Amino acid sequence: MLPRLSSLRLPHWTLRIATLAVLIVSCSLWPIAAAHADEVPPPRTEMPADIQRILDRGKLVVAVLGTDNAPFFMEDGNRQLTGLDVKIAQGLADELGVDLEFNRSAETFDEVVDQVYQLKADIAISKLSRTLSRAKRVQFSRPYVAMRQGLLVNRLQLAQQIQGQQVIEAIRNFSGKMGVIQGSSYVGFIQQKFPNATIEEYPAWDDIVKAVIRGDLQAAYRDELEVKKIILKNPDAALRLQTIALTDTNDKIAMALPWDSDHLQAFVNQYLDTFSHDYTAALVLDEYADYFRTEANQ
Repeated sequence: MLPRLSSLRLPHWTLRIATLAVLIVSCSLWPIAAAHADEVPPPRTEMPADIQRILDRGKLVVAVLGTDNAPFFMEDGNRQLTGLDVKIAQGLADELGVDLEFNRSAETFDEVVDQVYQLKADIAISKLSRTLSRAKRVQFSRPYVAMRQGLLVNRLQLAQQIQGQQVIEAIRNFSGKMGVIQGSSYVGFIQQKFPNATIEEYPAWDDIVKAVIRGDLQAAYRDELEVKKIILKNPDAALRLQTIALTDTNDKIAMALPWDSDHLQAFVNQYLDTFSHDYTAALVLDEYADYFRTEANQ
C-alpha cells in the first residue's frame, strides 16, 4: 500500500505541487467518465440470434432420418409424420410460435447430425444417441429418453457359443458375427463393448433381424426398445430369438443442435423440463402399445 502524501516528510512546497498534480489528473478524467455515462448501448435484436433467425424465417426446420423408426417417427395412413419425436418437434414449434418443417434427406443417423452441423436444419430430433464423436461437431440437449443397450440373439447360435459357460460370461466374451445399422451410434458402441465380435453393418434394421433368424448373424445390437419391439410385433419369433438387455450400459437419446446455438439449447431444455419429457423404453412402449398391436395384426 502506498503511503498518503500527508504522511510523507516532504517540504511544504513539494507537498503542494504533488497535491495539485493529483487534482489536475482527477479533473481531466471527469469528461471521460461523463462521456461513458451518457453513452447509448448498441442496438440489440429482439431475441438471441439463434432464435431470431427461426422467428424471421417463420418456421422451425427439424432434421429427421429418411427411414421411419416407430414409435419415434413414422408415416400414418395419410402419409403424415407422427410419433414421439414428431410430437416433441411440434411442441417446440408451437412454443416458438412458428410453423414446422421436416428435413428427411439423411439416410443414416450420422447424416442427420451432419444436417445440423451444416446448418441445413435448426435442430435434429431423430432418436439420436449422445456420443462423444458427435459432440465434437454439435451440442446436445438433455436426454429425453434413457434406455439400456440390448442384444437380439439367435437361440441356437447362442447355445452353441455358450458351451458350458454362463450366459453372462458368453455374452461378455462374444466373438461371433454381430449386426449393427450402418452409420449409427452402435458401430462405435460395439467396438467398445464387444471388441472380439465381427462387425457386420447393414443399411436397415429389418435386414439385420432376418439375418439373425436365418443364422447368418449370431446377434443384433441395438437399444433395448428396438430389441423388445421385435418380440412384441412378432410373438412367434420368441421361439428362435432371445432378447438380452445389458444392465451395465445406457443409451441416452437427445436432440442435436448447432454448436453455437446456446440460447436455443437452453430453450429446448426448459421445454423438456416444463412438459416433463422423461421416458424409458417401457414408457415409450406403453404409450404406443396400440400402434404395435395394430401393426402386429396386419
